[in-house]
Amino acid sequence: MACFPPLVGAWRAGTDADPLMALRNSYPMGVFTSVFNVTGQPAISVPVHHDDATGLPVGVQIVAAPWREDLLLQVSRTLELAHSWTDRRPPFS
Repeated sequence: MACFPPLVGAWRAGTDADPLMALRNSYPMGVFTSVFNVTGQPAISVPVHHDDATGLPVGVQIVAAPWREDLLLQVSRTLELAHSWTDRRPPFS
């Protein structure tokens, strides 16, 4: 996502006055993935870092050519091994 996770239901803000606000409010949550959802290219987000202020995971998005899921999985696995994240947990508040 191009933003921190919004509060539950935040996409509804302003929809009473303008129904298109739902789309505008949701745009930052899908701006990086929507083009690949439409084209069908395989893509993955691999968490490689944590935001210092919130402790939330930050990922890198990797995209491969159509029908190259094999390459995508190989690259993402290599990245996971180089930046181990399985034992990291964000703080709870």
